[in-house]
Amino acid sequence: MIALILPLLFFINIHATDFRDAYKGKIHLESTGTPAEYQILIDSINHYELSKSDKDEVLTDVILSDTFFSRIPKNELYILIKMETYKSVLSFFKTSDYKTARVNQSEINELMKIERKYKEDLSPFAHWILKAVIRDLNIIIKYKYYQTYLTQKSQNKSLKNLELLKLDKKITLLTPWIKTFTKSSPEEINLLTRPLHFDLLRKLAFLSKTIYQTSSFEKSPKLASLDKLKLFKYSRELTTQESTLKKIDDVIGNIELFPSKEDNNTEITDLPKPSNDWIPKDDLAPLKVKKSELFPKPDPNYQRPDSLPEPVNDWLLEI
Repeated sequence: MIALILPLLFFINIHATDFRDAYKGKIHLESTGTPAEYQILIDSINHYELSKSDKDEVLTDVILSDTFFSRIPKNELYILIKMETYKSVLSFFKTSDYKTARVNQSEINELMKIERKYKEDLSPFAHWILKAVIRDLNIIIKYKYYQTYLTQKSQNKSLKNLELLKLDKKITLLTPWIKTFTKSSPEEINLLTRPLHFDLLRKLAFLSKTIYQTSSFEKSPKLASLDKLKLFKYSRELTTQESTLKKIDDVIGNIELFPSKEDNNTEITDLPKPSNDWIPKDDLAPLKVKKSELFPKPDPNYQRPDSLPEPVNDWLLEI
């Protein structure tokens, strides 16, 4: 019973985190002290427009990751991130939908040309995948059994040698990415790989929590908070209103209402004597009547009328 309650409490706790600040503007995340692949993944997320639900998902995974990454051994974390990243990338496509590519130097050259042309347009993670594919293909075509592999494939022979089978598996897994990068625009590739970012981020957060909970007898640690992250840096762009207020504050902050004597130590000694020549002359002239006569007393013989005429609207214009 307790085993069922604890995960539920953990779920409630993580989703009770206040992300309202993140909803106000575009967020920016960085990862430090993690493998390069993971840092690229986090940086790549910054290139996408995130909805409120996207931010909830991303920041929840970031908090989980920051909480548990530092609580499992570094070498295990390194292997976990490396293994899951490559596994997620290579299993992203359904390989049965693609005919295995025949890799040669001209095809690699084409991919290298695409990499140079679109490296600024691709998201950082998509660009990293492309470079990794090129690197793997260069290794494959230089492999000592590759020509044997090509010969047997061209003759439609069944591959029985273990080395050839491993080679065929690698090319099969890389084929969808080869086709994608050679036939798709950067915008299409970025859109296609968008879900991969969130899936991998969520998977690594979940696995790190699972590894800790199954290997440690200690109580689950308190979750990290956005303002006290250890392996991540979180920031948010200012909204239009905040940006305007900041500009006003900056301007006001640069205005020196009361200069210090050090900055303005020149004393002026020949100032004019004060005078009241700005006052109108009539205001300075003595009154010609008594003050009591300015406000005469009411007529003692005045009598209030007994009745007043009924109001009428004959003053209105006829339409």
